[in-house]
Amino acid sequence: MNWNVAIAAGGGASLDFLEIAVIAYAIARSGYRREAIAGCAVGVSIVAIAAVALGSNIQRVPLHWLQLITGAVLLWFGWGWAKKAVVRQATGRRAGWLADDPLEAEAIALEAESQGFSTANFIVMAKSAALEAFEVAVIAVTLGMASGAWGEVLGAVGVACVGSIVVVAALHAYLLKVPDVLIKLGTGIVLLALGTFWLGEGLGWEWPGDWVVLGLISLYGLVSSLAVFWLERSVGSFAD
Repeated sequence: MNWNVAIAAGGGASLDFLEIAVIAYAIARSGYRREAIAGCAVGVSIVAIAAVALGSNIQRVPLHWLQLITGAVLLWFGWGWAKKAVVRQATGRRAGWLADDPLEAEAIALEAESQGFSTANFIVMAKSAALEAFEVAVIAVTLGMASGAWGEVLGAVGVACVGSIVVVAALHAYLLKVPDVLIKLGTGIVLLALGTFWLGEGLGWEWPGDWVVLGLISLYGLVSSLAVFWLERSVGSFAD
């Protein structure tokens, strides 16, 4: 069992699927249940089909280039997630989808309620779902192709998808207690570590073993903690 890959895939997918589920819940609660369900299904399905096609074609890419691409993609996502999480942790802010009105937080304006099926609101939901699912697909495909641990990747993504639906359906009133910033920071750190590892592999570096990923996670975790501490002090000094 490749736990590093499973945690990276599951952690990244859970946040994106939660965002999809929360937006769908908010749209359905606004009176557009059919539009929310249909838009969510179509948006995720389109990305899933594209990801399967990409996964088949990417097998033709030489391993050397695949490792470089995977490392660069994971570093890109990991850096973006970790940076955003560090700033939010230091300033006490949370993700927009955990706001009291997630539609307003995501700048989503619904069409006025009508008698029949609202095509405009269906498109809004499909677009939101596709954008979040695309991020999941990119991470899942690159992780699966680079590590070969497709079972762990697909299993973690599946658990994240089902878990997100269950959480929103059963625990919507308690979502504000979810430590989203720490989850995003932890996932970003894991992606940074795996990205560094595979980028090094692509560049021909000789790592002493797979255990070096744990060392990289510890290193990035320490740097992130120091960054949070420094930003908290800077924000506090500015406030004084």
